[in-house]
This record gives sequence, C-alpha cells and structure tokens, in this order.
Amino acid sequence: MEEAEGVFVDTNILVSKELRIILNVREPLYITPVVLLEYFNWIVEARNRRLAEGDVSRARGYERLLKKFPELLLKFDIKILEQNLTLSDLKEATNLILKRNADPGDALNAITTKKLALKVLTRDRDWQKLKDYAREVIIL
Repeated sequence: MEEAEGVFVDTNILVSKELRIILNVREPLYITPVVLLEYFNWIVEARNRRLAEGDVSRARGYERLLKKFPELLLKFDIKILEQNLTLSDLKEATNLILKRNADPGDALNAITTKKLALKVLTRDRDWQKLKDYAREVIIL
C-alpha cells in the first residue's frame, strides 16, 4: 500500500455535533469500511431506540441522516479507503486488541493508518494507546 498524505476521520467525528471542525483540515480526508459500518450501526441503533420509545419523528430523522450520508462524504470531500487487510494485518490487529485493549474497529483502522502514514482525527482518547500507528493523533 502506498502512503496517502492526509487525515483519517474517526467515526466519532462523523457522529459529533462538531463535524464542521473538519472544514479546517487542509489535507485530504479519509474513512474506512470499518468507519462506514460503525456509522451505519450507530444510526440503526439510534433509530431503533427511538422507535422502541415511540418517538417516530426522531426515528425518521435518523433515517434521513442515513440517506444523506453519501452527500455528507461528498460535501466534505471524504474518500473511502480500501483497507486490503492481510492475514498478517489481522494477527497484528489481534495483538492490539489483546495486548493494548484496543477496540476491534480501532485496531483495524490503526493498521490502515500505519500502512498509509495518515494522521488521525478523533474524539476518542483510546487512540493514545495506538498513537504509534499514526503519523499524528489529533484528539478534539
């Protein structure tokens, strides 16, 4: 995999009220399929929770948010990286999960940020334990 100058945007940035902070980033922005899955899971869980509470209006709001997600990526010019993980990468991710107590999604994303020498933009302090897997970790 070639180095891709830029910034990996963690899922928690995409779901935060401070999303506009990425407008100040002057480097290319990237997410991974892991981030897509985490974002979709967040939306579906929030929608289902609202439906269970009988709040159909809020549930529909989450549905609209899900439908607008591709537009959000276009608006902020966020590209989706192919992770192309190997068996060796999976072994390394397993070690991060077991030895550093890393979240599985963070471990897989850390492998990708290391391979591509990307910066990481996150709200998750857990990335401190993975900082050697990024060119720089920026915690908001």
